[in-house]
Amino acid sequence: MSITSPGDFLPRNPRPSTASAKMFWLIQVLRLLSVGYVAWVLARVVSWWTDPGQVIQHMGQYLRRDLSELSTASRMTAMTLDLAVWLLLLAAVVCGWRSLGLLLQEQSFTRPMARLLTWAGWLGALGQGLTLLFRPLQTYLMTAHLPPSELLFKWALYPQDLLSALLCGVLLCFAYMITWAVDLAEENRGFV
Repeated sequence: MSITSPGDFLPRNPRPSTASAKMFWLIQVLRLLSVGYVAWVLARVVSWWTDPGQVIQHMGQYLRRDLSELSTASRMTAMTLDLAVWLLLLAAVVCGWRSLGLLLQEQSFTRPMARLLTWAGWLGALGQGLTLLFRPLQTYLMTAHLPPSELLFKWALYPQDLLSALLCGVLLCFAYMITWAVDLAEENRGFV
């Protein structure tokens, strides 16, 4: 995953197009933002779950339960669920990074580029789906030490969940449109 100079990917004519230069810089910014996002999410997950006082206070208020006896094992299991989703996010970012790299190298849409973009979309969607499924399990883990009548399976949906699903859908839409465009281009070449 290296970042190279714009000249390595721009057309070899004396005056590279403005669009190629803009695309190069946009891709580099997207790559940096995606790496920053993955690092930021990991830091937030680890800092949240490894601070027992913060988890007990905030989750206790949210769940309206006394979590003062929350076990470290329950807290770390809940963190493991978030880390599993983070690994899917990491894999999606790697696929997106590689897809953008192929776009820079080829200066054109290709099937491998579209395939990687498709993987990025599906991995992101899977991660978002697991996040939604894991939330009730995490609330159960937070209340597992309480009497049976106090146990909770609380599900929640936040605006960022819909935004993430929308982003994954847009990635998949672009990936399928690119595949379709490549197929049409090959058909047209066959007629010439």
